[in-house]
Amino acid sequence: MKKILYTMLVALMTAFTFTSCEDVPAPYDIPNGGNGGGSSEMAGNGTAENPYTVEDIKGSGATGSNVYVKAYIVGFVPGKAMDEAKFTAEGCEATSNVLIAASPDETSVDNVMPVQLPVGAVRDAINLKDNPANLKQEVVLCGNIEAYFGKTGLKAVVWAKLGDKEFGAKPGTETGGGSDITGTPKGTGTKDDPFNSVAANQMASKLAANAKTDKQYYIKGKVVSVKEAFNAQFGNASFYISDDGKAEGQFLVFRTLYLGNEKWTEGKTNVAVGDEVVVCGLLTNYMGNTPETVQGETYLVSLKSNGGGTETPDTPDTPEVSEGLTLDATNGIVTMMNSGVAEGSSIEVSVADMNLTDDGETGTEVTTIPLSDGTKIEFDGGGEKYKPTYFKKYQAIRVYKNNGFTVTGKSKIAKIVFTCDGAQNVGNKTATLTFSGNTATYKNVYTEEKGGGVQFRFKSVKIVYAK
Repeated sequence: MKKILYTMLVALMTAFTFTSCEDVPAPYDIPNGGNGGGSSEMAGNGTAENPYTVEDIKGSGATGSNVYVKAYIVGFVPGKAMDEAKFTAEGCEATSNVLIAASPDETSVDNVMPVQLPVGAVRDAINLKDNPANLKQEVVLCGNIEAYFGKTGLKAVVWAKLGDKEFGAKPGTETGGGSDITGTPKGTGTKDDPFNSVAANQMASKLAANAKTDKQYYIKGKVVSVKEAFNAQFGNASFYISDDGKAEGQFLVFRTLYLGNEKWTEGKTNVAVGDEVVVCGLLTNYMGNTPETVQGETYLVSLKSNGGGTETPDTPDTPEVSEGLTLDATNGIVTMMNSGVAEGSSIEVSVADMNLTDDGETGTEVTTIPLSDGTKIEFDGGGEKYKPTYFKKYQAIRVYKNNGFTVTGKSKIAKIVFTCDGAQNVGNKTATLTFSGNTATYKNVYTEEKGGGVQFRFKSVKIVYAK
């Protein structure tokens, strides 16, 4: 009897042991383990040698930065929602995205990933508007797995391989255009000694991702290709330049304004391949892999057409600035000095801390801004269509042509210092300044019949009171 009971007890313990082991889930700290699926179920691991597939990412919930994905280009999103997806290249007007899938014949939005294409070499080579033959082609992309169009997508793409051609900068290699940047750098970036395209590339490539230079540089070259010609809607243009007009060592001039730092208008000479140009502006390293000029903070200094003709001169000299007004176009500082008044206490505030609101891309008109010490700034549109406006995405206030403002201090003002958004956004030299009692009145005067003059865009202000 004892032997039978012992045998039954051993059997029960054995059964309990096996059952318990089977019920314990795989540890959550095992890479790709547990409920997320084991690595044996995935075709890739996200490395350059073994890229993820779309199925890997969607099936496992993989995340990460600078991961590699191998897939087929199957369509694009023409608007702002995935349910608008088009599985064709026909009629494509979108250059900023493509859809990828594990199969070249995929037509379901549930089985695709949207890919955001940043401005630069990757977008130029991959988008379906300019490259309809890319549809159903296999591509390898390197970027960050992030939400895009409300779905799991790939953003901040820095590198792409299509066929045997590579575009952008592969992580771990030199940034700033990779093997495309060749040649001898020349120039110091001044007006009298402009950078060539190679020097501009090298300067921008040293910057951190999306950082900007702290001053403007002059760059000279011949137009290699026109990415976006000047148009009346936006008034700017994008094009590549190099020493000899060939692609080797080319540099991207991105959305530059026209001669005189103004928007291009109908009837003016447009830019074309082979033209010799000089531009002036801030440089940036967009996404850490595309050296270029800063949008809206670059302008044409001269334009000499390929067919000959006369070089258009730089912006003509304008009258001396109003007494007491100093425009530092190198560092983006505007100083308003009340002559002969000794300096005492001060208050400094950034636009970001002024508790302003913005209802969208067009910004919000500003009228009066009270400061914490009782001083206030009152803005005036000067009868112009465009009035002083706050833009949240730039954390800056823009004062357009003939706009103005009056600073009424808690006491007499000795000096006001504005830090501007961009070295060239310091207002017109024809601007006027008047001090009277506790007030300082500024007007961004522009008297030409055409054009908008130079905007005064400031990000912070320091008010120094009289002692």
